[in-house]
Amino acid sequence: MSAFTCWRRVLLVAACVIPTGCGGGGALRVQDVTPETVPELESANAQRPGDAVTLTRLGVGYFRANRYPEARAVLDSALVIAPQSGIAAIYLGMTAEAQGDFTTARAAYQRYIEIGRSNELRNAARQRLALVGRRELEYQARQALARESELSQEPPHPNTIAVMPFAYTGTNAEIAPLSRGFAQLIVTDLAKSRQVTVLERERMQAMVDEMRLGEQQRADPATAARSGRLLRASRVVQGSLTDRDDNLRVDAAVVDVSTAGIAAPASGENLLTRLFDLEKQLVYDIFNGLGITLTDAERAAIEQRPTQNLQAFLAWSRGLEAEDRGDYAGARDLFEQATRLDPSFMSARQSAQEAGDLSNASAQSATDMEATVTQAAGAELGSTPPTSDALNQASAGVTPSQTPAAGSGTETGSAPPAPPTTQEHTPGQQQTLVPQRAVVVIVIRRP
Repeated sequence: MSAFTCWRRVLLVAACVIPTGCGGGGALRVQDVTPETVPELESANAQRPGDAVTLTRLGVGYFRANRYPEARAVLDSALVIAPQSGIAAIYLGMTAEAQGDFTTARAAYQRYIEIGRSNELRNAARQRLALVGRRELEYQARQALARESELSQEPPHPNTIAVMPFAYTGTNAEIAPLSRGFAQLIVTDLAKSRQVTVLERERMQAMVDEMRLGEQQRADPATAARSGRLLRASRVVQGSLTDRDDNLRVDAAVVDVSTAGIAAPASGENLLTRLFDLEKQLVYDIFNGLGITLTDAERAAIEQRPTQNLQAFLAWSRGLEAEDRGDYAGARDLFEQATRLDPSFMSARQSAQEAGDLSNASAQSATDMEATVTQAAGAELGSTPPTSDALNQASAGVTPSQTPAAGSGTETGSAPPAPPTTQEHTPGQQQTLVPQRAVVVIVIRRP
């Protein structure tokens, strides 16, 4: 190793371990930041502009004072300066969510999941992410309806397909939820071809809810074309299910959004117990009607069955129905029932996890979320431990005076830790906190 390389490593590691100052609110823990501490933090920020820890604390103070635009600005700045600041990311998510900016909230929670060090807080962020994703779809549906006249003039995205929830026109309420599960099967199988882009079921459901479409309207080609324009899809699959004794009949059509014409009608009837065969037949008819030639690999993927247990599939379909009406706890229970009926039913297992996240997040208040943040953040907002590479370099050439213990579980900001303080005062004077100087011992090894 050259002397230049050795010195360069020494300087890099030294930069990682030099603590920041702690005056002006620097010793405040997350739980100590209140609306009343905002003036102190604003003063500290004015004295040390660009300090990510101070900005993060100030953002927490603004958030707790319900001053969301100001919180947003300083937390954004903190993350620009310190992209690995977990506390700044989680509070940015909560701030954006409070503002109704679900896109930013989703990105912030996703960032925490990627960079966060607290497993508990990562789990909380994942749950918020699930709920924010749903709210974002609802918001986008409302925005699309508000811009309907404008969107009707824009061309759809090519080769993009949306699938409406099927209508049930039979008389057996027990199997009516199959209309949800059947449509989801079609979404899943259409998406197995790379030749089309298929919109997720939840996006279409948000639009159906916003348009307040009933069973009969969902089978109307004009309604399908309208929903497709709002979603920028080029084609919409719609259809209906009905039971005839032990048989199930399905009628479906692919609606061309530009013309509201039927591009690929398809229908079939089979025993209820042959539900999955009926669905596969319908999917192949749709692809044929669209003029798409499937590869052998795509056909093999489509032939996969999510379960062989019809009762498990029915429980899962009921779960989708409960989820669509916002009963996330009920949906979770039904998905778990489907999993018990068929432990290999992976879609049901995944749905149970997602519904559980939605249930927990929807029941969680901002106060509950902050309690989780506070517990995970530990006592001090202000440090990120050096990386293992930095520690290895330090052992080779630098011995820092203090290094946080790796894997301590304390979730903090991204700046180095504040040094310990000593109290300097004389009788009758107010005590002040004076930061000690950081001591960095540099050892130069012979190249």
